[in-house]
Amino acid sequence: MPEIERLQQYLLLVRRCVGWTAAEFGERIGVTRQTINNLESNNTEKFRMSKTQYLAIRKVLDDEIASSPDDTEMLQTILEILVDHPGEYNAEDRETVLAKANMVAPAILAKSSTREDVSKDWMKSLKAGILGVSVAALVVVSPVAAKTIVKMLKGRKV
Repeated sequence: MPEIERLQQYLLLVRRCVGWTAAEFGERIGVTRQTINNLESNNTEKFRMSKTQYLAIRKVLDDEIASSPDDTEMLQTILEILVDHPGEYNAEDRETVLAKANMVAPAILAKSSTREDVSKDWMKSLKAGILGVSVAALVVVSPVAAKTIVKMLKGRKV
């Protein structure tokens, strides 16, 4: 399942976007801090994410998004573009999103900025077109509207 590999590839970034330490994240999904660190190492020869781990992680992330939709827009965008549907976005958009996220997400984990503030700035960047034309459409907060936009973007060539 390629989504499992992609989630493992971006797990450190995803965790930083949520603002959890490896220990906090592990506790939420029922594994140790060391297991999270191993998965984040991207040494897939030695530490490959299982389907059960993937499902547990996605459930925890989906619950967090559902409970805090206003401050998880960056997380939602990262999951959409890098994990769930990367083929629907061009390589330049994916790289731009990845670079921007890697630049701002550590501030959430370090508590030098709140997840809400980072998410607001993220959305402003999207609206301003800084992250590319195709991802600018993701600024719509409504899940129904976002799904419609994703369908529209499916035809975009990579």
